[in-house]
Amino acid sequence: MMPRALRLLALLGACAGAAAGSPPPMVDAHAHYSAPDAAAPAAVMAKLDAAGVHQLVVTGAPPQLAQQLYRHAPGRVIPLLGVYEADLHKGDWVHDATLPARVAARLDEGAWAGIGELHLFAADARQPVFEQLSKLADERERVLMLHGDAEVVERAFDVAPGVRVLWAHLGTEPDPALLAALLARFPNLWIDTSVRDDRIAPDGQLLPAWRALFERHPDRFVVAVDTFSVNRWQHYEEVVAQIRRWVGALPPPLQDKLLHDNAVRLFDRFQPPPAHP
Repeated sequence: MMPRALRLLALLGACAGAAAGSPPPMVDAHAHYSAPDAAAPAAVMAKLDAAGVHQLVVTGAPPQLAQQLYRHAPGRVIPLLGVYEADLHKGDWVHDATLPARVAARLDEGAWAGIGELHLFAADARQPVFEQLSKLADERERVLMLHGDAEVVERAFDVAPGVRVLWAHLGTEPDPALLAALLARFPNLWIDTSVRDDRIAPDGQLLPAWRALFERHPDRFVVAVDTFSVNRWQHYEEVVAQIRRWVGALPPPLQDKLLHDNAVRLFDRFQPPPAHP
């Protein structure tokens, strides 16, 4: 049976295609919903509607915020289990030996499509906490979203070869040659383009090196906004329009892959528990 998320996006895509003049459906594959500035769930959905975004992959700080947003709109929200109670914990989570057990327990308590975003860099890539979370994501068939350098990505696959990794921001050093080499090595690696739109397409013009990379690996990139601040939410529709402009320079089948098909495939293991009457 087709997973719920995949069924929904297929239906949305068909509806979007039928509606004259409407933009193609889009999945925003990297978003944050954090205290104390989290807007009401209905306001978030209004932002998505205005931008033509059909689904949102979102993590929360504290983690349960993402679950609250998911419960408000389960057909539109793909929740990731964040490991930070607040953004201030980005730098010390990897030294908390109690974290993997707490993450495992939370995975049992809610509907979670993945773990992350985890901020980590090469100096801590071999920390046991990170290795345990990588293995946990693999064992539970959850996507692992990483914000880090290439060494972190490599270490995740060293300890958990079957895990699906979503690497944020085209990595810490956006370089088409580096990304191409890693994509060739790791078939379960996806990469999001968030906050790199000006790097990919300065002044809105898609650079040839990035076009070539997307065409070489058409199934491995997903677009995203990354609402890491209130300002990003305030300008959400503008950022989505910027994404659509540079994606629009690509052939239509590749546009569809970047805007929604690849994200749907990445999260096709997400099987929310049945709703209770």
